[in-house]
Amino acid sequence: MFYPSTKKFFLYGLAIAGLEEFITQGVLKGSYFFWVFTLIPFVVFLGIAGCARAVLNKLVNGWRAATLYYAVTGGIGLAVEWFIIGLSPWSDRSSPPLLIALFHAGMFSFWGTVALAPHILLNCRPETAALQRRLRWTLGILMAVTYVLALTAKALGAPKGIQFSASIWPVVVTFLAMNVFYVQYFRSCGRSTRLVPPRSEGTRSSVTP
Repeated sequence: MFYPSTKKFFLYGLAIAGLEEFITQGVLKGSYFFWVFTLIPFVVFLGIAGCARAVLNKLVNGWRAATLYYAVTGGIGLAVEWFIIGLSPWSDRSSPPLLIALFHAGMFSFWGTVALAPHILLNCRPETAALQRRLRWTLGILMAVTYVLALTAKALGAPKGIQFSASIWPVVVTFLAMNVFYVQYFRSCGRSTRLVPPRSEGTRSSVTP
C-alpha cells in the first residue's frame, strides 16, 4: 500500500504527467481532447513505481533507497521513450550531441519526477516541509512559464520549429531543474531513514511537547 495515501500518490503523479502531456500532445499536436488518454500508461507506470518503492523499502535505507527509487523509475520511463515510443538518442542523427543529451536527461527527469515528486510531497518528516513548499512553487512557476511560451507561440501561428522549441525546451528545463530539490531530499534522508516510514509516522504532529 502506498504511503500515506494511494489516491494522492496517483493524483499527484497524474497531475504532473498531465501538465506535460497537455503541452506535448494537446498544444503541439492539437489533440485538445484525446491527449487525456495518454495518461493511461502513467497509471500503469505509477503502479510499477509503487511496487519498486515497496521492494526498495525492504532492501535499502536512507539516501541510497531514495536515489535508487529515482534512478529506477526514471530509467523505466526512459526505456519506454526509447524502445516503445521510439524517441531513442540513436534515432536522431541531425541534432548536436549536447542537445540530444539534454533532451534525454530531461525525459529521464520527467519520468522520475512523476514518481518521486509525489513521494516527496506526501512525506511527513518535519525536515521536508520547507523543501516541499519550494518544490511546489518552483514546479508551478516553471510550468506556468512553459504554458505561456507554448500557447503564445501557438496563438501567433509561429513556424512549427519555433512552436516545438517554445514548448519542449521549457519542459526540459523545468524537469532538469527539479533535480536540485531531489539532491536536497536525498541529503535529508541520512543513512537510516526508511523510504516508506511506518504508518504510525504517517501524519506530521501538530502537538509540541
